[in-house]
Amino acid sequence: MRLKLGHLVLWFSTICLISHTLVGAQDPWPEAEILLQSSVKRSDPIASSSKSFLYDYGAEETNLYIPMDYSLEQEELKYAQYWETEATEWAKKVYQLLWESSNRYNNSHATHVLANMHLWSDYGIPHNKTLAYEYMNKYNELTNFSDADVLFQLAVMHCTGLFGTIPMDPVRGLLYYQKSASLGDLRAKQVLAYKYYSGINVPRDCNKALLLYREVADQVKNSYSDEQWEVLFPYVESYSVRIPDFSEGLLGKSLGTVGLSTRRMASARPDITSSFLTKMNGGNVVLQFGLGSAGGAFAPDTDEDNEDRLVDIYFTAWDDYKGTYTRGRNCERARQLLEFTYKEYDFDVPMMDNLPKFFYGRCLDLLGHIYFTGEGLDSPNIELAEKYLKRSLEVIESSQALRSRANIDLGLIQQYYYGNDTAAIEFYKKILESSNIGIVYFQLAKLRKKYPGLKLGDPSALMESAYLKNYVPAIYEYARMAEQGINKRYNCEQIAQFYKSFIEEDEINVAPHLKTAYAELLNGNSEVALWAYTLAAEQGIETAHVSAAYLLYQLPCNLEEPPRTSHERKVMALTYYTRAFKQDNVDAGVVAGDVYYLMGDYTGALNMYQSASLKFSPQAIWNLGYMYEHGLGVDKDFHLAKRYYDRVLDHNRKLYFAVKLSVWKLKLKSWLGYITGGKLYGCRTEEYQPGTNPRPWYRQIVKSFQMAGRENSGLSLEDPQYQQDRQYRQHQQQQNQRQQYQQRHTSSLWDRFRSLGLQREDLISIGIVLLVFLISLFIRVIAARRGWNMNNMQFQVNALGGNFELQVFAI
Repeated sequence: MRLKLGHLVLWFSTICLISHTLVGAQDPWPEAEILLQSSVKRSDPIASSSKSFLYDYGAEETNLYIPMDYSLEQEELKYAQYWETEATEWAKKVYQLLWESSNRYNNSHATHVLANMHLWSDYGIPHNKTLAYEYMNKYNELTNFSDADVLFQLAVMHCTGLFGTIPMDPVRGLLYYQKSASLGDLRAKQVLAYKYYSGINVPRDCNKALLLYREVADQVKNSYSDEQWEVLFPYVESYSVRIPDFSEGLLGKSLGTVGLSTRRMASARPDITSSFLTKMNGGNVVLQFGLGSAGGAFAPDTDEDNEDRLVDIYFTAWDDYKGTYTRGRNCERARQLLEFTYKEYDFDVPMMDNLPKFFYGRCLDLLGHIYFTGEGLDSPNIELAEKYLKRSLEVIESSQALRSRANIDLGLIQQYYYGNDTAAIEFYKKILESSNIGIVYFQLAKLRKKYPGLKLGDPSALMESAYLKNYVPAIYEYARMAEQGINKRYNCEQIAQFYKSFIEEDEINVAPHLKTAYAELLNGNSEVALWAYTLAAEQGIETAHVSAAYLLYQLPCNLEEPPRTSHERKVMALTYYTRAFKQDNVDAGVVAGDVYYLMGDYTGALNMYQSASLKFSPQAIWNLGYMYEHGLGVDKDFHLAKRYYDRVLDHNRKLYFAVKLSVWKLKLKSWLGYITGGKLYGCRTEEYQPGTNPRPWYRQIVKSFQMAGRENSGLSLEDPQYQQDRQYRQHQQQQNQRQQYQQRHTSSLWDRFRSLGLQREDLISIGIVLLVFLISLFIRVIAARRGWNMNNMQFQVNALGGNFELQVFAI
């Protein structure tokens, strides 16, 4: 028998009442606090690992379990079952003490812990939205609305309704945001700025948005020291990532138009067919990657193994330095690996080919950079940094036309440690020609202001280049320049967008819950992750919009049923997909249209597809063709459907076969509709009028040939003989229609197919696919008899290629 949530609360109340009677009237919070301190609040699956140097390269495990279905009753059952069968004695004891302290003594600390337990699953307690809201709201009242963080979270709860848990109340949510912002919460200010910028629940007001965004941006900028801002801007392990990007995006690799946000995956091996690597070894590059060696970790073996090993060493150290989505940064381990590499391979540089020499130089550059920044060290070591950076220049630039990134750090050392701006400019100019790193343009812009006479370029143009290359301080500096009207242009929306982009780069202070969300996904707590992504989504972060929407509602795969979830979650997913689309995520607009389509709202789907097609989404254009082909939300129009299908090729030539097959299917359907006199709905035939009985299909075919012969013979349609024949045919046709009307049966073969859920379009599509299958089968039989090797053959037309079988299935 299922244990109801009310029974569970009654059970706890009874236990606490007995304990209260036996022990005496004393708040048990101190005892609960001691027990809480003895346990870990939340595990961190992204903590820096202690693996050896040689972990399995590329084994990036991002197995994120995201359930498609959601049921509130099932969630309550899981919560009850936890206390029945899974909870430890420690958990039961702590919960008992906290419950008594909160409900009998109104202890705000215990109430806050209970709220976070149910909201964030602290200490392993299952997520429970209903109890989380009750305790959070109670804590807010106990503290007299003075906790900015709790006010912010309550505001999010009221604006989202906790996805069906409580009634949505955007007005109360807005009041809580304003109160939280007045208490200094940066996230609340960011939410208000986004709402005014986008006109969400408030009248759109760009000036208010700009004011708030600038205030938050100034606070973020002031959180950095002068050295960090001018010289060494801190590296941020970003978790601003769209969850579907781990599986090639919302629409897949071939159909998506938005770049992936997964920028910290384990480094991919270089493409040996690229022009860059081919050029380095004279067009004959052969790499056999692999770390396996019986002689030890980096024991010298053959020359080929050494070449491969240097490439592996660099990417292994680079992943340790930057961190990945499943492994935290470990600069110390990266430094030790690179120092070992320097000792083992530096004497072999004269005998190296260009490829291993290049990667060895990059190893030295990274080692010098670590000593320059002091990451993983007690303090920076400029002397050792210069040693390795200069050696990197010697190795890479001595025999190649390439430039080492070490020029950047050497320029910074000359500029800020030795005060030699002339030498710094020389280093910057060398790397400027072959680098797209924004810090170079940022420093040149500052030097240009300092020395107006130097011909370094326009400072605003240099700062704009640094901003376009996404160097974070340059985003803020360029926003300030634009706001001051440097280019004699003032655009409120554009400047607000500059500040917004700058703020969102500071995840540590503004959106730390992005990392929490991803960690909870790794832990299997999808509902906790959803809550964390929702906080960031309310702040206006586009990647969080997509991730939250994806957790709320995922599109089903082919031959799958749509997810079974609540209406409120579908609506919230649509809201976030739409907001992401308004921030130029075209794929999110297509998915929003798909969700509308699955909900049966064809008008909403059509509107989203039309909006996305204006931003040149091939999938949206294709879907519009499908809507017009089948008359979904619009009148059927085969000609307009064909026009949309043809437009797909203007934006994605890989869909050549799919487009052509769709157009052929349209032509076939149109022809069948014509010869059946309009029985196939949507055909364009002037001969067919609703309410009349069309001529038989064979007469339509005969007529089409007669018309073609008459046009080719040159006989005018106004000829008296033709008019007499036409009147006779009309008379015969009317007699035939009367006879057919009297003999018509009450049911037909089409009606029987319709009773099985099959439409005419379905039968036509099935027929085309079967025809293609039979042709393919016939070709394979002939090939087998004649000894052709079909496994090594690729079916291509005009070098367009593409997955033919997949595209046929898509039709």
